[in-house]
Amino acid sequence: MKRDGAGFTIVEIIVTLLLLGVIVAAVSSMFVAVRNMQSQDSYYDTADRAAGYEIESLRNKGYSSLTAGQVIDFTSSLPDNLPHGHGAATISTPQAGLRRVDATVTYVTGGVTHAVTLSSLIGEIGITQ
Repeated sequence: MKRDGAGFTIVEIIVTLLLLGVIVAAVSSMFVAVRNMQSQDSYYDTADRAAGYEIESLRNKGYSSLTAGQVIDFTSSLPDNLPHGHGAATISTPQAGLRRVDATVTYVTGGVTHAVTLSSLIGEIGITQ
């Protein structure tokens, strides 16, 4: 059989289409992975801001309004875009004249529970670092 090389065979076309299909699938899965990472980052940022806002709110109320052992549920003030979000702040006394506020926000994505915890010390005469 004589071949003059003037065209493509069916096998070459099929192999080319398969390679293009694999490349398109790889690129599309990469875009999905990037989108998921952006969503996770957004949820973390939202949880971090919510915990910080609660600490600032408690700091503004002052030292005398905080009782050691107190647990404050601030779930109702969490943003709606945080999936299955729950917020709680725990007050403790690491030493006399100080209150420690640990604000924790938990949320669930993809069946995995994530938690963000921020802490701050509030003194009788002001804020300590």
